[in-house]
Amino acid sequence: MHKGTLTAACAAVLLLAACSGEADTAAGADTGTAADTTSVPGAITGEDAAASSDETTATPATSDARGLVDKEGNPIALVAFDSNSVSLSTATLGELPFFSMPDSYGPVNPPRQRAFARFPFRLGDGLHWVEGASWNSLIGVAREARRDKEFSPRELRRNLEAVFEQAGAKKVFEGPLVRDLYYGPQLEDEIAGSFHEGVNLDADTPTTVHVIRQADRTIWLQLSTHSHGAALVVVEERPFTATARWSDEFPYLTLPAAYDDNGSGKQRDFDMYPFWTGDTFEEVEGRTFTTAVRGEERSYSMYEVRRNIEAMMAEAGGTRVFEGRIPEEASERYDGDLKGYYSRGTGFSWDDYDSLVYRVNRPDGREVWVHARLEYLNAGWVVAEREGFVQTAALLPASQLKQQLDAEGRVAIEVNFAVDRADILPDSQPQIAQVLTLLQGDPSLRLSIDGHTDATGEAAHNQRLSEARAQAVVAALTGEGIDAPRLQARGHGQSKPVADNDTDEGRAKNRRVELVRL
Repeated sequence: MHKGTLTAACAAVLLLAACSGEADTAAGADTGTAADTTSVPGAITGEDAAASSDETTATPATSDARGLVDKEGNPIALVAFDSNSVSLSTATLGELPFFSMPDSYGPVNPPRQRAFARFPFRLGDGLHWVEGASWNSLIGVAREARRDKEFSPRELRRNLEAVFEQAGAKKVFEGPLVRDLYYGPQLEDEIAGSFHEGVNLDADTPTTVHVIRQADRTIWLQLSTHSHGAALVVVEERPFTATARWSDEFPYLTLPAAYDDNGSGKQRDFDMYPFWTGDTFEEVEGRTFTTAVRGEERSYSMYEVRRNIEAMMAEAGGTRVFEGRIPEEASERYDGDLKGYYSRGTGFSWDDYDSLVYRVNRPDGREVWVHARLEYLNAGWVVAEREGFVQTAALLPASQLKQQLDAEGRVAIEVNFAVDRADILPDSQPQIAQVLTLLQGDPSLRLSIDGHTDATGEAAHNQRLSEARAQAVVAALTGEGIDAPRLQARGHGQSKPVADNDTDEGRAKNRRVELVRL
């Protein structure tokens, strides 16, 4: 064995130093080998599992009631565990991940470390959920030793299992990894985002699971080794503590600790967003907000975000309307303009990720809807507070239109459109009729119909929208007999504001259609 093998002195815990270096792959081909597990004391299966009150972790709030299936659609057994089967350890342990590597070994890439996540450890004939603080990495020869050192799975495993034993660990599983267990439809995103480097090995990779039980904590370790690399997952079991709180002010949801929105939050004073209820969309009009939820790449936890959303909804007394994936056919009912604006929160393809939809009935009578997106690299949400439309535009009679045109050469008219579309709403027809009267009363009058938007959303999208709305007004007038050469349509998007886009009142003034004398 290499001279750097861990000795008894290594029982004093050393913090694992991340070894920076070029990414090597330790992933092998997925052979799809069926599970061939070793029965071990402490594992509880079948009816005993359902009846056990000695599990080391409570069933998570989001346990899969539908039952987990593997990559091929085969059911996966969820195995409980009797923590009392592990003797108490009094070894002194430091901080996660608790153990150093043997000489000349270390992480292939920077390790992934999360404040709160969950991992399904191999146990018995299936998997066992453990949630808490986690650490995982591919392990190989340290970069600085690669010239002179060859990887030895036996050397690495003997070293790590020796120090596990010194820390009081009990081996509770020994068998193949069976990679397919981790890449079924319910687990794929969560595993890919948090523990890809802990399980992306050949299906038959030799794997062991170890448990350390101390008076104040339980630590789980999963070690897989093959001919040219290894993977280690460490989870210190901890109860979940929410770090995001429901607020009394719109948009109500707050970000979990150590997460940010990277400046992506956007609010509309009035809009419509469709919330999937399981069989149809509930179109909610009112104030809307959308944002992304991001964490550091190697510390982001999809499960941590999910638990915080669930905690906020429980705090608000919310009702979960839907959980799962929106069907592809349903997702395609809405066009890219609507999806584009809300993409920071819920992306473009609503069927490509897990969704949570909630409704909150506030004590003051307001109804709030939430659509949360959960993906392996980031998350996001849309919040809508239902409220009736309040018209802020007023009808300008033909005489007043003519007066302002004569005095200033331009006048803003009050035309309302469907949300994020160029469809003129019926309540705008009286104003269109007054413009028609103006043009009929002065056959020599030629006008440019100019569309403008506020600065909410992408500039390119706003430009297209303003052009389409101007063209819609021209079409409405020519459809009533006005000669087309007397009119032209121009869109200016958000480029010519007349008020401050940082206020509701200012944005309302900037969303306008103007008549400009030619």
